[in-house]
Amino acid sequence: MSTTTTTAAAASSSCAVSWQIPTDDVACAGIISGNMTDAFDSCCKGDKPVKYNDDCNIYCLAQDQSREKLRSCLTSKSGDYTNVFCTGNNDTATATSKPTNTKDSSSTGTSTSTSTGTSTSSGAAIVSQPISKTGLGLVAMLFCSALAGVVA
Repeated sequence: MSTTTTTAAAASSSCAVSWQIPTDDVACAGIISGNMTDAFDSCCKGDKPVKYNDDCNIYCLAQDQSREKLRSCLTSKSGDYTNVFCTGNNDTATATSKPTNTKDSSSTGTSTSTSTGTSTSSGAAIVSQPISKTGLGLVAMLFCSALAGVVA
């Protein structure tokens, strides 16, 4: 009598769990497993889902719906109540901007759009300030006084 034993190797995942969403805006994300991608395709309004963390996670902004409505849709459509997470201050929060797939590291400002179709921009600016001769003289005098105090 001969017996054959078959061993199935478990599929190992190279994904590290990331509970951070790569945006400061109101968004929900999930760990990609099962039908999570389909749930995001179905629930994200006005925004296309974005994969991140080496395609291990997916997120979209809470646009045209509240954070709670987006979270609820994602958990019910995916059937996964533990791997969906959101950012934002409260359940009624909504996103204020469109996502970008690449970040411009030289950009320091944010851009918002108003309901009239005009856009406003705010950001940090460094303004060159001239040094006054009086201020420079005062610094030189303090330096010389300190130097004279050490020598004396």
